[in-house]
Amino acid sequence: MKTNVVARLSLAVSLAAASTASLRAAEFFYAQTTATQSYSTFVGPIPIGGLAFVVPPASKDFNAAVITLNLPNLTLSDPTTTGAILGATLQLVAPFSSAGPVVATATIGGCDKCTSVPGTQGVTIVAKIPLSTVSEPVEAEWESNGNCTVTTQSFASISAILVKE
Repeated sequence: MKTNVVARLSLAVSLAAASTASLRAAEFFYAQTTATQSYSTFVGPIPIGGLAFVVPPASKDFNAAVITLNLPNLTLSDPTTTGAILGATLQLVAPFSSAGPVVATATIGGCDKCTSVPGTQGVTIVAKIPLSTVSEPVEAEWESNGNCTVTTQSFASISAILVKE
C-alpha cells in the first residue's frame, strides 16, 4: 500500500512539473471569423477572409507551431446546374516554413447528382510546422471543384500553439 501511494505521489509531482514547464513555454496565436463567406470559382485556392496570422521566427524557447484550422459549418450548393458533382478542398498553408512550404488539406463533398448537400459539414485540420528564422504567414484557403459554391456560416477559427520539439 505504501509503495502504491509513493508511486502515485511521484507521478503526480512529475506531471505537475511537466505541466508547469509546458505552460511557461507556450505562446498562442488565434484568429476567427463569424462572417458568412462563399467561394465558387475554380481559380486555384484563395485565402479565407479573417483566418490568417503571422507566427514569429524560431527562438530558444520555440522551434515549431501546432496549427489547428476549424471550419465547423460548411455547406456546398450548386444553384445553377443539376447533376454536378459537389466538392471543395480546404487547406492550411504555411508557405515559408523552414522545411519548405507546408500544405495540409481536407476535402468535403458527398453528392454526385444533386443541387445541395443536406446540412452542414465540418473540417478540422491540424498540422505541425517548423518555425523558420523569420516571421511567416499561416492562413486558411479554400477551393471549390468548379461546379459548386462552398459557404462557411458563422464561426470558423485558426490557432497556433508554439512548442519546443
